[in-house]
Amino acid sequence: MPKSFDILSVLGKFGVDRKLSLLDPEAKQAFVTHISEAVDRALADPALMHGQRTEAMFEALLISLGEFRLLKPEDNGRVFPADCFSTPDFRVVLNDGAQWLIEVKNVYEADAFSQARKLMDRDYHGKLAAYAAATGAELKLAVFWARWSLWTLVSPDRLVDEAGDLTLDMMTAMRVNEFGRLGDMSIGTRAPLRLRLTTDAARTSPIGPDGRVEVVFGGSHLFCEDREILDPVEREIAWIFMQHGEWEGLEPEPIIDGNRLLAFEFRWAPREPSDQGFDFIGSLSRMFARYYAENTIKDRTIVQLRAPLRPGWFSPLIRRDHESQALPLWRFTLQPNYAPFSEPTEA
Repeated sequence: MPKSFDILSVLGKFGVDRKLSLLDPEAKQAFVTHISEAVDRALADPALMHGQRTEAMFEALLISLGEFRLLKPEDNGRVFPADCFSTPDFRVVLNDGAQWLIEVKNVYEADAFSQARKLMDRDYHGKLAAYAAATGAELKLAVFWARWSLWTLVSPDRLVDEAGDLTLDMMTAMRVNEFGRLGDMSIGTRAPLRLRLTTDAARTSPIGPDGRVEVVFGGSHLFCEDREILDPVEREIAWIFMQHGEWEGLEPEPIIDGNRLLAFEFRWAPREPSDQGFDFIGSLSRMFARYYAENTIKDRTIVQLRAPLRPGWFSPLIRRDHESQALPLWRFTLQPNYAPFSEPTEA
């Protein structure tokens, strides 16, 4: 079992605050009571729960994208002088050597047409920007627009108003979104995607007069249009699309020959197909948000803060040397447009 550095650090602070010796027999029970009460308060605080879940999701998303040299939580520990600096949530060193300090925010607005929020005041932004300047990094703000399961990443220095405050709406955030630098992209392919479950003929009964049949499946096959997907990497990509993409899952269709059930086929296709030769199936960050929700939310209630990590999960989609075979791909990386905004402000 690893050494419990984190819990010992909390215990040390508790001992100082309560003026208790850590060797005092009563200190341990007092600390257990303190922790129990703190956990109860945290679980009863929806804003805290959603904020912590969003921070954990952002970290896990970057790990799945894999487009960085180093990723580290930045906001643990103390910083001095405290009245001058605030620590952002994460430090990221990009593959090109650029260093970003990223503050993460969760925004939920019930009104679908009013997705805006004041995210930083002058003092809050100033302390974050001062910390970034002191450490030689660029300050970024990652926002999860929970109503739409959308991630955006922006440079707050370029968006603050004359008073030094930052009020951001989702449409503006999408226009200046820099998440493409971390590997996010929108993906297109050809429809439909199909999962065919074939029956084991020797162990599947004929279809009876009443329509009943005892089924034993013997194999599974994935298709893009009429092309079978055999490459293991492409099969994994197709499975991600089917589970977490934006296409609609259609009702399964039986494949029958006479009185024999040969297979069941499941299909995924866009609700309104285009005529451009492919259809968008979603962005990687939004697919990941769906994956994360499936593992952390039940009946609209947070049941976990963290989902299982998937290191490099999206790397085959991001790699420039990936050549499509049975699964053709169109990949689009959004570039930010800050043209209507002022130049970066001084911290």
